[in-house]
Amino acid sequence: MKCQVKAMKMIILVMLSLCLLFTSGCYDAIEVDELVYVVAMGLDSGIDGNVRMSMLLAVPIAVGVGPEPGKVDKSATMLTVEAPTIYGGMNIANSMLSKKVNFSHTKLVIISKELAKKGIEKYMNTFSRFREFRPDTYLGIARGTAEEFLKESKPILEANPAKYYELLMESWKSTGFSVGSRLSSFYHEMRSNDGQAVAALLDINSLKSSEEFEQILFSGDDSNHGKVMEGDYAAGQVPAIFDTKSVNMGMAVFKADKMVGELKGRETVFYLMITGKLKEAYFSIPTPEEQAFAEPKETDFISLKLSLARKPVVQVKMKENAPNITAHIFLEGSVLTMEGDKDYSTGEGLKQLENFSTEYIRGDMLSFLEKTRDTFRSDICATGKKMKQQFLVWDDWVEFRWNEKYEKASFDVILKVAIRRTGMTVKQIPMAELKGEE
Repeated sequence: MKCQVKAMKMIILVMLSLCLLFTSGCYDAIEVDELVYVVAMGLDSGIDGNVRMSMLLAVPIAVGVGPEPGKVDKSATMLTVEAPTIYGGMNIANSMLSKKVNFSHTKLVIISKELAKKGIEKYMNTFSRFREFRPDTYLGIARGTAEEFLKESKPILEANPAKYYELLMESWKSTGFSVGSRLSSFYHEMRSNDGQAVAALLDINSLKSSEEFEQILFSGDDSNHGKVMEGDYAAGQVPAIFDTKSVNMGMAVFKADKMVGELKGRETVFYLMITGKLKEAYFSIPTPEEQAFAEPKETDFISLKLSLARKPVVQVKMKENAPNITAHIFLEGSVLTMEGDKDYSTGEGLKQLENFSTEYIRGDMLSFLEKTRDTFRSDICATGKKMKQQFLVWDDWVEFRWNEKYEKASFDVILKVAIRRTGMTVKQIPMAELKGEE
């Protein structure tokens, strides 16, 4: 009996010892200083069907992580390789570097417009399967090449390049001129049958001096007396001169995994309004009396700070086998600038401003929705989600073929703009008499 007890204890001891060996977590450990972190990655079309990978690698000493900060001039360095697949490119990079490439801290993935037009499903599948690519990594589409965008991006106001790209891609929250597209949301929308995907539009500003602004600001459009309003351009066409050339404005429109067009910054504001994603946006409109002038003149404008007063409501009904889409949107705004002599801050003037801004924005919003239907044939506002709720069986919804129905859709926008605040000025005093004007 004693021998059996001893044998049992010995067996338990051996089993515990084996468990300790297998639960050890240090055999495959990698030290932090053995890795090089990719801050941003770009994908371009390569030769003979290859993919060209550009990786912006963080230099730890330059960003204050190493023992002697400031001794390295650049906070990041770039490596460009070409291979049939992304993993093949990673292997080539690892064979050249003293550290192993790691994507766990990548802030931005950029795909060129040329590549996006061909289809990016295979690249999105790679990002979704490889655990180093985090779902909240930002995704952008470069109008030129991703390699050039990374080369020309200079984080002038940031010592940390990762922070620079993060803040650049979050600028939409204060401007409304772009979208916060991420790998996870894009992957889901790309495969959805009740809406389509969008991504931030990126480019390099090629302007050398302010003398070149005229070629951008000139417009043959009769709206706003021929004026190009703020945001009426896409990335790369912005009238601005700065040391860093990178611009985030507008958005790329997709149908399934292929890019089918692009929208300007001001049009992106309407997308954010309808989808309920708008945080705030500065929005300029002509003063109401400007519409009385038939000939172009020096236009007076009113600048508003707009935000959503409540979540928008979208309704979809079928009429003669075609969907009728109605969007109910309630905006609230603050007056930031009021040019001209007429006071729109109180009484009838305030009501006139609210009514005029409502009709002005409503007209532009309808034009935006019709453009998604006629030009892109892509339901980027995901209005199909409301139609899908009316189906009880999944197979019936699939057979309904919403994307084909959307091409015949009609739209209506029920919009209300409420001016809540008129700034620090209580009343505007006209100065026409002091200027000697009639």
